[in-house]
Amino acid sequence: MIHFFHVSKVYEKGNRALHEVNVSIGKGEFVFLTGPSGAGKTTFLKLIFREELPSYGRVVANNQNTIALGKRQIPDFRKKIGVVFQDFKLLENRTVFENIVFILNVLGYPASFLRDRAFYVLKLVGLQHRYDDYPRQLSGGEQQRIAIARALVNEPLILLADEPTGNLDPDLSLEIMALFEKINSRGTTVLIATHDRDMIRRMRKRTLYLDHGHLQEHRK
Repeated sequence: MIHFFHVSKVYEKGNRALHEVNVSIGKGEFVFLTGPSGAGKTTFLKLIFREELPSYGRVVANNQNTIALGKRQIPDFRKKIGVVFQDFKLLENRTVFENIVFILNVLGYPASFLRDRAFYVLKLVGLQHRYDDYPRQLSGGEQQRIAIARALVNEPLILLADEPTGNLDPDLSLEIMALFEKINSRGTTVLIATHDRDMIRRMRKRTLYLDHGHLQEHRK
């Protein structure tokens, strides 16, 4: 499902984010990615959905070599990868429904399909009653759930989350993690980058540790 083969990422001025990373994440796994600030976690995620390319080595996601993808192939590749950000990135002037179907609308799906998909993913995250509300009317936890629903609207095979509970209190964080487990139980591969060591210990999942670009691993 996700494979890194001798992957290194070097930015300008020789700043090395990843160094000789080799790892495989199988279909349907739930994996945490952790490490100190600047360890390379966000770079690791960006390489998977092809926002970044490796300086050396090869990244394969959904059986596709990210380096070999042409510009026209990238949108189709990303359709099967959902991404959830710490700051939600919801459009403030659009309703929950409009936020969720924004990409589908751009792709030209019919209105009936948009309604059905939006209701389905909202029901999955328990917020179907917020269909017509705006982000400013939602709590932080609700906004994060909407962000997750938006990431699921294309039925991705892989769900990536970058510090998805960083702005939430402990109780809400537990609710969001329970939601990720529910999504994973349906067959979606889930990879979550987080600083929250207590959450990692509580969840007892496979964990990848990055430190100055070097990868270590601990199984649950």
